[in-house]
Amino acid sequence: MKIIFDPKLRKLAEKLGKALGIRTQELKESRTQDNEETVFVGRGVANKALKNMNKYPKCWEVGRVIDNIDYLRKVILDEKTLEKTESKCECRKSPEHIVTQKFDYDCGGASFCTWMIMINREDVLKTDIYRRLDVNPVDGTKSERIKEVLEEEKIPYLEIFEADLTDVENVLNNDGVVLVSYQSEGTEEEIEKLECGHYSIIFDMNEASVRLIDPSHDEEYIPGAGIGVFSMARAEFEKRWIDKGVDGEIYKKWMMGVRRVQANKVE
Repeated sequence: MKIIFDPKLRKLAEKLGKALGIRTQELKESRTQDNEETVFVGRGVANKALKNMNKYPKCWEVGRVIDNIDYLRKVILDEKTLEKTESKCECRKSPEHIVTQKFDYDCGGASFCTWMIMINREDVLKTDIYRRLDVNPVDGTKSERIKEVLEEEKIPYLEIFEADLTDVENVLNNDGVVLVSYQSEGTEEEIEKLECGHYSIIFDMNEASVRLIDPSHDEEYIPGAGIGVFSMARAEFEKRWIDKGVDGEIYKKWMMGVRRVQANKVE
């Protein structure tokens, strides 16, 4: 495992590398296509480095602001020696207020709004958030714009490509909530062609199922389950946990986690 970093964030990457005990390497325009698991430091660095790779290893991206080191150790290194306690944070409960979609393309914007409510950052929603996220009928909501807003608001995030449900569980156990994109409601053919991409939030899970907050509501023109909070069998979710961007880029088992508790941040 190694850390690849934006040159502007060398100090942060070296600090993180020292804490995690893994080597660091500056991002280059041409990168060898190895199979080594990688931590990327810097918004968009993972997307840039992986853009031309047909198959890439599991990797993580952290932004300009990182969360506490123990949290990153547990999620990135999956260390079992850390004290493992089930989170009793309210984010394990569904929120009282869920923001639903206004259109057939704003599931990402609506999910982002609910996400902010769940981490007590309702202030972000007073800043013309759909404009900041550039929610539109062509692109929907791009993950890059989501990261831009998180960076601007100094909210630490952890983006994981080729994730698994253990990663989701580790984030949830550390007072986090997880944004995912997956294939929601649709015919088998539509799902197979990745035409049913949909943002939702995972806020709880157990051995049998994951619990999601779906921003769609029960109208024909709105894609999604149309039922707000619901459970999906783990095996079914894992099968559907893949999406395709408007540019054709495949997001296989993609997730982004933020935490309600952000104590001991490392700037």
